[in-house]
Amino acid sequence: MSQPTLPRKDQAEDRGKNAIDRRPYATAIKKSRTRPVLNLQALGIYIAAVVIFLIFGLLNPNFLTSGNLRDIAVSASVNAIIGLGITFVIITGGIDLAVGSIASFVGIVTASLMVNAGTSPFLALLAGIALGLACGAVNGLLITKLKLPPFIATLGTMSIYQGFAYVVTNGRPVYNVPKDFVFMLNSYVGGIPVAVILVAVLAILCWLLLRRTVFGQNVIATGGSEETAWLSGVRVDRVKIAVYALSGVLAGVGGLVIVARINAAQTDAGSPYLLTAIASAVIGGANLMGGEGRIAGTLVGALILGALTNGLVLLNVPSFYEQIVTGLVVVIAVALDQGSKGWPLLKKKKPEPQKEATA
Repeated sequence: MSQPTLPRKDQAEDRGKNAIDRRPYATAIKKSRTRPVLNLQALGIYIAAVVIFLIFGLLNPNFLTSGNLRDIAVSASVNAIIGLGITFVIITGGIDLAVGSIASFVGIVTASLMVNAGTSPFLALLAGIALGLACGAVNGLLITKLKLPPFIATLGTMSIYQGFAYVVTNGRPVYNVPKDFVFMLNSYVGGIPVAVILVAVLAILCWLLLRRTVFGQNVIATGGSEETAWLSGVRVDRVKIAVYALSGVLAGVGGLVIVARINAAQTDAGSPYLLTAIASAVIGGANLMGGEGRIAGTLVGALILGALTNGLVLLNVPSFYEQIVTGLVVVIAVALDQGSKGWPLLKKKKPEPQKEATA
């Protein structure tokens, strides 16, 4: 009778290593399911938003009127929508510089389908969303299959998609967008702008996706440590492709909202929203090193930027100062985030002791 074979020593060691490597991922999942505790850093974002609104309200009484607050919410809607997608990307440790070009590309194609090809507004809207999905998926494939750094890959596609936007109409804007399309994304329901309702719905869906699904846990695990996530069975490449595809979809939706707001499509309409959307996510607590991000924080970040822009206009401050203020806010937000964590980027990693070779 044959004796059962025992596992070899190297196999046992490999299993032990895998078991150790899985612990951080298992711990992350356990923490995500437990009751959240008070986060002082996240609370600081809300306090900062309240302070900014109060300061502008004292400087100009018109700032806190219902009509102006509604205008702030509408102006912040595009940053919020695009920022939600970028939040997922940043959590995985990546960056998406192509979102502004995707918004322009989707907007100009959708408007052309309706105005020049006679496509119905609803079908054109679906086509625009599908185009955003395709553009985002291409970014993900370049990063995962060709192993391009996210910064380089999306920097290249940013130029490509912007060029496509010019090619579609030879650089000309598209006017006379159908009223039905404008009504879908730029009207009111019970006194509330549709764009604001859309942001709320998308934010809830994104929060559920990030915090209440396995996919969301995989996104956080990938940003925390790709190697650990892979050893735990997470298909990291698929997660990244899905995240960039989601970013493309939301950038496309942002482009559609822009078209509805201005009742026209311009070839570079989405370009100004690249930095402000990223800024919204960063101000909201998204860690550029990956592994951390908050949906509610991104919304507050978009509101802060919207309030700053609106408040400076009411105070008759020249528009070019807005860029300076936005840059300062981003720098301060990142500095506070890094300072609260002990400036991890400045810490030197201790070299691991070398193991002696055994005969």
